[in-house]
Amino acid sequence: MVPIVTRIIVSAIVLYFIISMVQWRNVIVAYKSADSSFILIAALLLFVNISVRTLKWRTMLRSVKDKPTFKEAFGSVMLGISLGSFTPGEIGEFAGRALHVTDAKRSHIVGLTLLDKAQIFIVTSCAGIVSLACLAFNNFLIIILVTIVIVFLSGMFVMRLGMIAALGHRLNTSFFQKSWLTRVLDGFNLLNLQQLFTTLLYTLVFYGVLILQMFCLINSFSQISLIHAFIGTSAMMFVKSLLPISIGDLGIREAGSIFFFSTYGISQVAALNASLLLFFINIFIPSILGMYFIRHQEISKFTLAQFWKKIKQQSND
Repeated sequence: MVPIVTRIIVSAIVLYFIISMVQWRNVIVAYKSADSSFILIAALLLFVNISVRTLKWRTMLRSVKDKPTFKEAFGSVMLGISLGSFTPGEIGEFAGRALHVTDAKRSHIVGLTLLDKAQIFIVTSCAGIVSLACLAFNNFLIIILVTIVIVFLSGMFVMRLGMIAALGHRLNTSFFQKSWLTRVLDGFNLLNLQQLFTTLLYTLVFYGVLILQMFCLINSFSQISLIHAFIGTSAMMFVKSLLPISIGDLGIREAGSIFFFSTYGISQVAALNASLLLFFINIFIPSILGMYFIRHQEISKFTLAQFWKKIKQQSND
């Protein structure tokens, strides 16, 4: 696990070189001439982003408790975002989501959180690989073939995540022999088929909102079509998900944005500014708002080590 200080240093170094490359003065000039209406739309889509994530999380919570409220699910999501934004490997998101949910085993909540992140990763990977194929190949038939294969495999993975849990159980039984890990893996099997399908739809909507946000942010500085915004954003999101080495993916996301959008004639300044605004809207603002829930949960008296210790003790009960 990369220490948080190292992640901050990595973010700072990468951002320094990127901003030096595009020149800070040009960044400021671009902001002054930006179309603020597009930025406003992208910012307002944050409400849709958080609402979809909350509705999805409430659907998942129904598998471990009766009638979870929207308020409880919202607080759990926000606390998770806030803690996950500055902890190594975003491990704080698991603790944040579990701390705000009552009357449910925390090990199961961690398992559901892992399932949530697995669905997002599969959708991101599917769209990312297809987008990379679009960028790498000029042959339409090859792109169609890659798309069919990847979508089919992704669908199988999403609907059969229980198989991954079963494999995890076997490895745990053979090598690790940790009862708490068994409870966490059980989270992959808590959702019924209808809930699994519903959460997948929420994941697709959530991903679509991200694409629309980036489309608006790019168009506030330059011009790009929706399909090209989808390809560039998907490729960038996929690459950064494979390199979680900085705080909030700062630097990695910006470098990917500059690289992939340059294919469509988007300037380095426009791609950088759009990416930074996406971070500010979707990560920085929710993290600040989530501080409210941190205060009410008295997280200052709580450590992640104690959290995992309680999960282990709970699993042994």
